[in-house]
Amino acid sequence: MKWHYTFLGFLFDLFDWVVVGSIPLLGDVVDIIATAFWYMRLGPLGLVDAVELIPFADVLPTNIILGYFADHKGGKLA
Repeated sequence: MKWHYTFLGFLFDLFDWVVVGSIPLLGDVVDIIATAFWYMRLGPLGLVDAVELIPFADVLPTNIILGYFADHKGGKLA
């Protein structure tokens, strides 16, 4: 089983939590890039990652969950 999207989701979340968590605007840029990536990979389901833009909601592992979904469901739904 391939886990590359799950790993990428982990990196998105780790980068957001550790590296840019102390710089709010940079964290939002990373969240927008991640949301655009998941939208291109998963279609409208990828917009779930926009929850990361809500203050204090970026502690949720949404990128890891979307990566797991992309690895196991194979991509776009529509």
